[in-house]
Amino acid sequence: MKGLRLAFLFLVLLDAALVYLNHRREHAHDDDSYLQTLEHTLACADWQTYEDPDLGYAMRYPSCFMPAEAEGDSSVRFAYVEQLPLRSIVYITLDVTTEVCRDTLNPYHEMRQRAQDIGGVCLRKSPTEYLMTARLKSRDPKVTAYRLQAKYVLKQRLWFVETLIYPADFAPAMHRLADEVNAWQPFP
Repeated sequence: MKGLRLAFLFLVLLDAALVYLNHRREHAHDDDSYLQTLEHTLACADWQTYEDPDLGYAMRYPSCFMPAEAEGDSSVRFAYVEQLPLRSIVYITLDVTTEVCRDTLNPYHEMRQRAQDIGGVCLRKSPTEYLMTARLKSRDPKVTAYRLQAKYVLKQRLWFVETLIYPADFAPAMHRLADEVNAWQPFP
């Protein structure tokens, strides 16, 4: 009798494992199809322009992004938020912040140090423009890591910073947004 119970329990556990593996196999490509949908959405999106009434900078963002709560008075944020089939909610944010430029003889050294502090890389485009990229750790176990791409532009002792943050797995769909950040000119 005891052997029969153990056999029954074993079969129930085996059945549960097979159901789980079958579900994983059926949905294994959900993220891939989501990436294709996201890439298509971004490629076909109309672009909107935000102009800051106080500081005068402008930024472009895809129409599928919505205004989101920003950190502080001197920033604006737009986000694309989606619930993925096999993941938690994924955020892709595009925002602009401003910060006062410290008196420094070598802004490139300061930018390199900032990039190094977050494990990133800094590229100097000109004495007043810098690009920064980094891979950021994720606290969400369902998102392996995030990518950060930022462009710093110095004007009148202020750094204007446009930042794009997205799940690292979504890099193939982010080319258009990444190109927009690289080419960003806050004062056209």
